[in-house]
Amino acid sequence: MKKLKKWITSPAATIALFAVAAGLLLFTTIGSVRAALTIFSDTYKGRMELQDIGVTLLEKSGKPDSEARPVASRDYKSGSQDEWEGNVEGVLLENLLAEGEVFVPGKAYTEEISCANTGTIDEYVRITIYKYWTDPEGNKVLTKDKESGLTTQELTPELIRFTFPNEDCWILDRENSAETEERQIYYYNKLLKAGTDTKDTPLTGTLTIDESVTRSVSKVISDGGKTITTSYDYDGWKFCVEATVDAVQDHNAEDAIRSAWGRNVTVSDGTLSLN
Repeated sequence: MKKLKKWITSPAATIALFAVAAGLLLFTTIGSVRAALTIFSDTYKGRMELQDIGVTLLEKSGKPDSEARPVASRDYKSGSQDEWEGNVEGVLLENLLAEGEVFVPGKAYTEEISCANTGTIDEYVRITIYKYWTDPEGNKVLTKDKESGLTTQELTPELIRFTFPNEDCWILDRENSAETEERQIYYYNKLLKAGTDTKDTPLTGTLTIDESVTRSVSKVISDGGKTITTSYDYDGWKFCVEATVDAVQDHNAEDAIRSAWGRNVTVSDGTLSLN
C-alpha cells in the first residue's frame, strides 16, 4: 500500500471551498489507490457568511451497475465554533478490479468521476484530473531526463485514457496552461444546487491504459542460444491517476471564480461559460 498523498493548498479568495481526492493506480503490480483531503486555510472562517458550504468527490468504479460512492469530502459548518466537518477519506479506484481480477491494458473499465454539493448553499464546481507515470523507484517522470538518466520510455500521460461522455456539461479549460500533458481542468457549466450531484452527468465514463505498453519487451539469449529470457520493458513502472474537486459559492460567482481560480468566466441564467 502506498501512503496517503497529502495535498496542501492556500486559498486565493475568501469565498472558495477546496476539497481533494488523490489516488494512484499501480501498473504491473496493480496495487490499491488512496485518497486524501487538503488542509483548508483557517482564514476563511472569519470571512465567510454564516452559511454551510461543502463539496464531495464521487466515484462509480468497476461494475457498471455499482453505486457512486464518496471518495473525499469537506463540509464547512457555521456556528458558535466554526469548523470543518464530515470529512471522508476513501480510496480512489478501489473497486476498479474485482477480487482476484488482473488488470488488462486495452480494456475499458467503468470509472465515473462526479461530485456532489453537500453544503446548504448553491455553488459552482470544477474537477481536475492528473495523469502521470512513475519509475520503479517511485520517482515521478514525465519526459526523458538526460541528467538523471531516468526516462518514461515513451510512457506519456496520453496512454492513460478517460472517456468524457458529458462534454455538453463539462467544459475543458484549455487556456493559460490549465490543460497540460499531465493535467486537465473541467468546469461544470451548471449551478450545482445544494443537496444535488452530477451522478447522472459524470465527468468521466471509462478508464483504459493503452495496450501498447504490453508490446514493449526485451529478450536475452544465453546458454549458447538454449535459453531465451523475455521481460517487459515497463515492469515496475506505475501509472498514476489523481482527481480533485473544488467549489465556489454562487454569490457574485464571476468575481469569486476570478479571485479564487484566476479564471474569467461569464455566468448567465445560472449557466457558466469560459471567456
